[in-house]
Amino acid sequence: MIIIRAASEWEADDLPEIERSSGAIFRGCPGLEWIADDVQSADQHRTLISQGVALVAEDREHGPVGFLNGELTPDGLHIWQIAVHLDWQGQGIGRRLIEAAGRFAQEKGAKALTLTTFRDVPWNEPYYQRLGFRTLAEGEITPRLRKVLENEGKAGIPVERRCAMTMQL
Repeated sequence: MIIIRAASEWEADDLPEIERSSGAIFRGCPGLEWIADDVQSADQHRTLISQGVALVAEDREHGPVGFLNGELTPDGLHIWQIAVHLDWQGQGIGRRLIEAAGRFAQEKGAKALTLTTFRDVPWNEPYYQRLGFRTLAEGEITPRLRKVLENEGKAGIPVERRCAMTMQL
């Protein structure tokens, strides 16, 4: 049985491996293979956990099997990363993490969830659209999301393959 709850600092060391496993699927995406090994460090997870926007999906027998982290911003809760261990994918855990993030955001007064993702990867833009996210047209991208995309480009992510999305709460 999977429960979704706030992440604890002591779990930070386990989260990069979940992200690495989750990202293994990118090894089959030409030009994006490197994403499988480009994960947030345990220290980055600790920072996000201390800021209070970090959730884990936990199986009582196996411990954490997925996570979502983000940041409250003036225009909503921005999802920085969501990852589900490869062995646990396809069971609705990602959807449940996003639903929990939406409830958390509403409790904090946020009106939307936002994220950036790949347009041409089936488990990215099309997946988020099925969950209720809307892809922003070029003229709708806020300055904050434009900066996120710009920073992704500086980090080596091909921005021409990226999009910004929102889901109103």
